[in-house]
Amino acid sequence: PHKKGQWWDGRGHCIDCNQCVAACPMGIDIRDGDQLECINCALCIDACDDVMKRVGLPTGLIGYDSPQNIQCRAEGRPSTRRLIRPRVVLYTAILAIVGGIMLYGLATRATIDLNVLRDRNPTHVRLADGSVRNAYTVKVMNRAGAARTFAMRIEAPTGFSVRVIGMDGATLPVAVQVPPDRLRTLRVLVTVPDASLTRPSMPVSFIFTDAASGESRRNDTVFLSEEK
Repeated sequence: PHKKGQWWDGRGHCIDCNQCVAACPMGIDIRDGDQLECINCALCIDACDDVMKRVGLPTGLIGYDSPQNIQCRAEGRPSTRRLIRPRVVLYTAILAIVGGIMLYGLATRATIDLNVLRDRNPTHVRLADGSVRNAYTVKVMNRAGAARTFAMRIEAPTGFSVRVIGMDGATLPVAVQVPPDRLRTLRVLVTVPDASLTRPSMPVSFIFTDAASGESRRNDTVFLSEEK
């Protein structure tokens, strides 16, 4: 420990104030050297520099450096600093590649996201006229920064009819308005005449097309009925 008025000749600059230990969240003494518990938060450096300023000594008593430079100083040789090293070039190349991939993904991403979920319980409903109805939950996402109007079309077995809950009377293609950066959920009922049901599972496709840009998104699913 150093007391006020004492000389600094023949002694180190550490005054044994233990501020570096008190500031360390891991409770280690950095004066014992680099340790496995060190999380490189640099709080000990800030605490030590603050004390050095108070006692009138140069800062930097604790700092980061490479083992090579530490050995150079111990041998009395000047330390070396190379900005261009193989790892710097490698890390720069990796960051450039990852950044390019992310930029390409953002530039080419689809601005329409479509998801169609068919009801599983019950899988289908037989109506009084013998036709079969399946219910679907359709979720369309508008990723653009402006409101858009989509035309919803459906490809289903011959003679099918469609009802969109909340949009009674609408005929295909159904105009669906979606606010910017929002998700809209539709409840769609598809009914197929019994004569058109040639097998228990038949393909059904939902197609959403932007009326302005022509961008389109398709989701393929199935229409289920009883086995004949």
